[in-house]
Amino acid sequence: MSKFGVKQIVPLAIAAICVLFIYTGLTKFGFWDATSGPTPAFVPTIISVVLFVICVLGFITSFKDTKESKFYKEEFLVIGAAVLIIAATFLIGLLPSLAVFLVLWLKLVEKTPWKTTIIILLFLMALVIGVFVLWLGVPFPEGLIMDLIG
Repeated sequence: MSKFGVKQIVPLAIAAICVLFIYTGLTKFGFWDATSGPTPAFVPTIISVVLFVICVLGFITSFKDTKESKFYKEEFLVIGAAVLIIAATFLIGLLPSLAVFLVLWLKLVEKTPWKTTIIILLFLMALVIGVFVLWLGVPFPEGLIMDLIG
C-alpha cells in the first residue's frame, strides 16, 4: 500500500471540482424542465457525475500502486495550455479562447496542415455552437473585452 501523495490528491481535487459543478448545475440551472426538456446544465451535470465516480474509483485504487509518480514535460504543456485557456476566457470569452487554442495546438504541437486545421475548427465550432448555444442554451462566459463591447 502506497502512502498518501499526488496519486490521491489529484483524484480528490478533481472530485471536489465535480461536486462544485454538480451543485452549481442543479441549483442554478436545474437538470430537466418538464415542459422544454434538458436545461443548460443537463450535459455538464451528467459529465460531472461520471467524472466524480471515476475519481472516487481512482482514489480507492490508487493505494494499491506502489510505484513513484513520474512527471514529463509534455504533461506540463497540457497544464500550461489549460491555465492559458482559463486566462484567455476571462479576457476574450470561452468560445474564442478555445478556438485560438485549437488552432495553436493543431499548428504548433501537431503540425497539422492549414486546410485540416480550418476544417476541424469549423466543424467543432459548428458542433459546439449548434448543440450547446442554440439547442441547449448554455451561457458561455464572454470575457472582459466582450463585456466592454456589448
